[in-house]
Amino acid sequence: YQRRVHGKQWYQRRVHGNIEIMESVIGTKIKNCRKTDKEVTAADFKDIQLIGLYFSALWCPPCRVFTPSLLEFYETVNESKKQFEVIFVSHDEEEEDYKEHIENMPWKTLDYKDPKIEDLTSQFKVCGIPMLVIVNKEGKVVTTRGRILINEKGPDAFTEWLKN
Repeated sequence: YQRRVHGKQWYQRRVHGNIEIMESVIGTKIKNCRKTDKEVTAADFKDIQLIGLYFSALWCPPCRVFTPSLLEFYETVNESKKQFEVIFVSHDEEEEDYKEHIENMPWKTLDYKDPKIEDLTSQFKVCGIPMLVIVNKEGKVVTTRGRILINEKGPDAFTEWLKN
């Protein structure tokens, strides 16, 4: 489950007090995991308090174990108001695996083999998956231990992250 990828420096900038997710953190090719004609724009992140960058792959057994926990967490913290978004950063080796992997995910994803995947992997020093990096709306990394904290604390982790 170890994978090390080197790439360009990840960067961020603030726009009108909010992070411009589409251009600065991720790139311009974010889409919905579930097939839809709705284009994803920065406006989709307007009310989001925290973003989880989820590094995962279908071939990875620990990822297959964690994804349902992340889905339950996602649904729980967004139950009354959408305030948390996940962006899937695929480490799938085959496009068919990627498509199968995102089929039932309710969140966002980068395109398969998007160059930003390498950039983000390098920036967050991803050397093993699954990994969940939590970023606040100002673009500050809250934690790189999102997976561990969700497993330990469940939805209470979200409340703690908001305080950071």
